[in-house]
Amino acid sequence: MNFLNLVKNILLKSQFYVSFCAISLGIFVLQEQESYHLPLAMVLFLTFWNGYLFTVFHKKKDALLVNVVGFLIINSLIYQFLDIHFYIKWLIVLFLGFIYNADFLNINLREFSIIKTFYVGFVWAMSLVWLPLAHFNWSWFFIIFFFVSAITFPFEIRDLERDQFITLPKKIGIQNTKYLSYLFLFLSSVLAIKFLKSDFALAFFFTSIIATILVYFSDRKREDFYYSFLMESLSTLPFLILILIK
Repeated sequence: MNFLNLVKNILLKSQFYVSFCAISLGIFVLQEQESYHLPLAMVLFLTFWNGYLFTVFHKKKDALLVNVVGFLIINSLIYQFLDIHFYIKWLIVLFLGFIYNADFLNINLREFSIIKTFYVGFVWAMSLVWLPLAHFNWSWFFIIFFFVSAITFPFEIRDLERDQFITLPKKIGIQNTKYLSYLFLFLSSVLAIKFLKSDFALAFFFTSIIATILVYFSDRKREDFYYSFLMESLSTLPFLILILIK
């Protein structure tokens, strides 16, 4: 049990795992667009990790120190391997992530929970599509937006009794929230089938089926592991399935 708690603290509470899941989905996008290279993937991973650390731990001084170090490392990587155009886009994405929970600026989108739910999908789409790709790809943008939003909705169901704000499940009900998630997964799958290369589309389609099953079984009584690990892991599946079918 102590070992499991240690793993949980290292992978989940450190925000390392959710950042790993994000970059797995990012690599899937970059490979389909034939734009993958290691320094770019490292910048994306560190950006997500830095962003999630700030969102969760920004009131702790030690975490802010880690954020500063991370910021410097990312800047160094961009200076060495990328260009000023990418840097400007990166600063914009950084700002979008920053205002998600900047209490000291009296900006906290988490208080606008219905907006927040869709905002997470928007920021992921900006980070994984608009930021790394030289030419903006609308189909990929909406695939990521719909998919990430869909697998974020169950977290709102989990937090239904914790949240003090008007959340999506409070507004439209748990079942309707699930229906919306199914719709978004369907839309992302349709776009993937229409616009992605066949093997990538197939990997994404299988992922959407698994995601639909997990959304179906999500409820307030599920342990946090169901959401923090299983639901988060959905972002890794397109890349993992792609490896298996190639």
